[in-house]
Amino acid sequence: MSACSYERLFLCVPAAVVIERAVELTLEYTQQRMVDGTLDQEAAYMAKLWCTEQQGKVLDECLQRFGGCGYMVEYPIARMYADARVQRIYGGTSEIMKDLIARKLGA
Repeated sequence: MSACSYERLFLCVPAAVVIERAVELTLEYTQQRMVDGTLDQEAAYMAKLWCTEQQGKVLDECLQRFGGCGYMVEYPIARMYADARVQRIYGGTSEIMKDLIARKLGA
């Protein structure tokens, strides 16, 4: 592997750390709002939509890196991929979440 390849790979690490920290902070913020009763429905819709869509995108990209092995049940990524897909369906599909958010924004 070339020096440029190593450099690019090392740049992924802080990016992944920042993503992880941003999600942690967002969860902390919304959990505090949920506990004190200030989390409104629209914020919950937005959180559900964004999180489940991102989960699907990340799992799709990760599974792609496994190639054909990604579909073999021996690899945990296969189960994670299947579970991620259903997240965008139950609790209200992504399309329903978008509709509910749009109604509030248009009101």
